[in-house]
Amino acid sequence: MHALRNIHSVLVPDGLLVDTQPVGPQPPVAANGHELGTLDMHECIETIRAVDDRVAETIAAGLFEQTDERTLVIRDTFDDGPGGLEIIGTWRGTCVPQPLADRLAAVRDQVTVDQQVRLRLLRRGRESA
Repeated sequence: MHALRNIHSVLVPDGLLVDTQPVGPQPPVAANGHELGTLDMHECIETIRAVDDRVAETIAAGLFEQTDERTLVIRDTFDDGPGGLEIIGTWRGTCVPQPLADRLAAVRDQVTVDQQVRLRLLRRGRESA
């Protein structure tokens, strides 16, 4: 909650905070319109829950008011499978199952990952940090 208090302290009155987070546990990976497999992002679920708890605390304390929430699909595009595998491998809480990693290593065409992302708009409340 410390970071959210800091953000609150620097936002102008009625200022907006945009909170985004991937929420889909198994984003599909595709090339040439064919699904190659799915990533395993189940490890992120605990992080998402922790963030949700902190946001709820700041709302209860009057620091923020949630004004909107939406879920969007965001597409990440990579030049080829090995490049995608290299970048995806750096995503915290994301596991590339070995069969998918093997397929990606062989793909020389563009690769996409479609992630469900939650977007929340939080308006700065009147309470002081």
